[in-house]
Amino acid sequence: MRSIVFPISSLFFAIALMCVGYGLLMSLVGIRLQEFGNSDFVTGLVNASFFFGAILSSLSALKVISSVGHIRSFGVFAALLTFASLGHILTQNPLIWALFRALAGYSFYSMLLIIESWINEKTGSGDRSKVLSIYTVVFYLATSSGQLMLQVEDATGLLLFVLASMFIVLSLIPIAMTKIQEPHLHKVDRMSVPQLYGIAKLALVASFAGGILVGGFFTMAPVYAKNMGLSNASISMFMSIALLGALLSQWPIGWISDRLGRKIAILGVGFMSLVASLLLWMFDGQLLFLGAFLLGISIFAIYPLSLARANDTTDVEVSAVEISRTLLMTYGIGSFLAPVLIGASMNFLGNGGMFLLFSGVSLALCGYTLLRDKVPFEERSIYVPVPSASGDILPEFDPRQDEEWVQEQKEHIAEESWNSLGNEESTDRETPDSSHNPL
Repeated sequence: MRSIVFPISSLFFAIALMCVGYGLLMSLVGIRLQEFGNSDFVTGLVNASFFFGAILSSLSALKVISSVGHIRSFGVFAALLTFASLGHILTQNPLIWALFRALAGYSFYSMLLIIESWINEKTGSGDRSKVLSIYTVVFYLATSSGQLMLQVEDATGLLLFVLASMFIVLSLIPIAMTKIQEPHLHKVDRMSVPQLYGIAKLALVASFAGGILVGGFFTMAPVYAKNMGLSNASISMFMSIALLGALLSQWPIGWISDRLGRKIAILGVGFMSLVASLLLWMFDGQLLFLGAFLLGISIFAIYPLSLARANDTTDVEVSAVEISRTLLMTYGIGSFLAPVLIGASMNFLGNGGMFLLFSGVSLALCGYTLLRDKVPFEERSIYVPVPSASGDILPEFDPRQDEEWVQEQKEHIAEESWNSLGNEESTDRETPDSSHNPL
């Protein structure tokens, strides 16, 4: 493992530092907007601007990176993200904040794209699943650490924005000092959404629903908690508990979905999301932290499950990379719409409107999943954990592109299931009949 990680350790340090700043900003912006007296709908619009910037990044950032190189581009985007972070302390105008959020989204996702392209270049096909798992762990732990920084006392309202900016600037150091050769970037191709819907209906619907739930939670859950009167320290715990649930659930849910199928797994996480949302809506925060943990377990697994389902239902003639990029775009669109829809729901239905909307999305996902067919084990691919935020290059180092690796994993699962069945039968034969017990 050391021989795999050490050559690209500078990239993991960079992603960790920038995600600490990212995690802090995602919650801090909504909290501050509420403190300024903005409506939930206005706060939702400002937060949606972040994902609008992310969509713009997916359409144009590659041209910038190809023109000036990875290190210089990373420096440019880090400077822009720092500028956007510090810009929040200059004004309380929500329109200006929306522009800063769009710039932050564009810069952050462009930085992700740069790091992912480097990781893709330096990772062999046999190590991709391990590297992607490490990447996912680093992302969630760093983002959760950023959330916990909300507990820092900030009497002036300036300190937390400065701290977020400091971590973003620090991410420049491992990149500026890296000796890793810059990779060659090529044109990013995507499949059209109607075309993908014809191939992988459930995957497309699940990725869109996952975008709404995850994007909405990241941006508007702090607003929900703030409206309830929670302190920044309690809000940070609320968000961190959800991210902890997200991290802990990735591998167990993957294990279940590889054995029982994506349909069962999507139904399971959709139902758990529905239960958690109803708890938070009906009990008005009395079960806040339990609801956050259940939401973390469920909603952050939906997008990885949609990727696995898409890989299950596509044939070798279709590009898995193009499919993954289209699902990522669909996920991004859901994330963009989520803060606006949640802000409107909270404006018209009260603070609980957020989780009433979550309940509706979760119920719709469960209902649609029930209508789809289950894919037989022989035709399935393998579940792979992925972070909740990623760029267009991430699909390129998805280990499922290696058919030999997929078959090895499936053989391991089949052998494990066969051994388990054999052990059960052996235990049944060895259990003595109580009627012949001499005692």
